Amino acid sequence: MYSVRAMELRDVPLIVDYFCRGTVDFYIAMGTDPKKVPTPEAYHAHLASLIGVPAEKAKTFYSIWLLNGEPIGHSSLKDIVFGEFGSQHLHIWKPLERGKGAGGRLFCQSTLDFYERFQPKKIICEPKAANPLPNRMLQKIGFPLLGSRVAASSEIALVCELNTYNVQRALAERYLTGK
Repeated sequence: MYSVRAMELRDVPLIVDYFCRGTVDFYIAMGTDPKKVPTPEAYHAHLASLIGVPAEKAKTFYSIWLLNGEPIGHSSLKDIVFGEFGSQHLHIWKPLERGKGAGGRLFCQSTLDFYERFQPKKIICEPKAANPLPNRMLQKIGFPLLGSRVAASSEIALVCELNTYNVQRALAERYLTGK
């Protein structure tokens, strides 16, 4: 069973381990600049500071992805402008869970939570164009590809070619209901 919830303090070490203990090849594959990855201590402090920030003031929010109650990944909403905009990111921490279909369901569940919580008019997702798993997932759900651009998708990302998808609430709902 798939479910999502807001990040709690107990989740912070899981995210820190995923981002701060990767190999150079791992970082490059997902579009992260290894030189920009913070120290585990700094990243822990940053993530902990995000917990409990009111939705109207949040700039970044993390949604934890659960499979049968166990955390397997997360989706973050960054660049939040309450009532206007957010940029969604996704990560499955456990390699054995990638490519099995969990990502689409969990991504859409997080998307619906983000639309409820932050009331944006628009959410985008910009995976590295050369990273096949998130691109395939977003296409399978049916999110429109708005185009591609060369940029960094986050504060720790490499400048690379990104595909920009329009993450629409109605398409996330349709994907989850199978209609």
